[in-house]
Amino acid sequence: MNLFVAFIIVLGPTIFFHELGHFIVAKAVGVRVHEFALGFGPVLWKRRKGDTVYSVRGLPLGGFVKLAGMDLPEDEADMVTDDDEKSFLSKSLWQRLAVIAAGPIMNLVLATLLFALYMGLVVIPPTVHVVEPESPAAAAGLLAGDEITEVAGQKIQSIKEINQIVANYEAQEITVGISREGQRLALVITPELDPELNRARLGIGMVEKPRESVGRALLSGLERTYFVSRDIILAISRMITGKIEPDIAGPIGIFQLVGESASRGVFFVLFIAGVLSVNLGLFNFLPIPVLDGGWLVLIIWEAIRGRPLEPEQRGIVQFIGLAFLLLLMLFATYKDLLRLDIL
Repeated sequence: MNLFVAFIIVLGPTIFFHELGHFIVAKAVGVRVHEFALGFGPVLWKRRKGDTVYSVRGLPLGGFVKLAGMDLPEDEADMVTDDDEKSFLSKSLWQRLAVIAAGPIMNLVLATLLFALYMGLVVIPPTVHVVEPESPAAAAGLLAGDEITEVAGQKIQSIKEINQIVANYEAQEITVGISREGQRLALVITPELDPELNRARLGIGMVEKPRESVGRALLSGLERTYFVSRDIILAISRMITGKIEPDIAGPIGIFQLVGESASRGVFFVLFIAGVLSVNLGLFNFLPIPVLDGGWLVLIIWEAIRGRPLEPEQRGIVQFIGLAFLLLLMLFATYKDLLRLDIL
């Protein structure tokens, strides 16, 4: 798969679905949406329907939404006052929180769907993941990536079947049929006893993944989203507390990651897109001004104090948030360059 195509496939929908979340909930609670765009940059196509302009832009990397009361419309005639019923600022606390939170939440929903697609479509037959040094498998020439299709004359479909058959041939030569880069090969291996397991083995680690039903795939997608989210939150907390060294990826790192996944096929790109969607959703929940998490904190704070911040105060808060994000981006780029051995 072309690297740039893969990058667009991964990043475009991830950002677009984020904005789609804001759009859907804003419409649901009656906030006027000035524009909902697919992509950025010059306008290729646009059409007005009701209060909203729908557009397609030249750079297919995500999209954006303009909300009345938060963003300025292109046409001054579309301006609404803060107390207008269609303004974001006139909505109740819970409605405003829902509109803001909908973006990151949609990223988690997208991640679940992408993981579910991966689990439902991808089938990995019993495949060698690692070969232990000086093991019977290593001596016979078995390699990581080899797909095992037959053991001792018996067709196999699972790792469990391989282990059951091999256990019966301690210190006896058996033929193991494999598929390597499209070629069928037969290797002669003599399993040896593993004293810890008390059974004969080849000395390999294996992976497999059967095709899952729709229901099971959705459940697996939800589980994978939870585990990825948990790992990210734990990593962030450990970085903040100094337990591990801060290590984040910027645009260069993401581009490199997508490139590596593209070389492994379209389904692995799907999986990486799910991981990045979780990252984007959780990142936007961080309580940093200009991010969705910062808006959530600001809205709650204004509700507690009973009045909104003055425009000057809000501007200062947003400037601090933007400056922090720029520093974070510089740090991430620095770490990306270190990983590439450029610095």
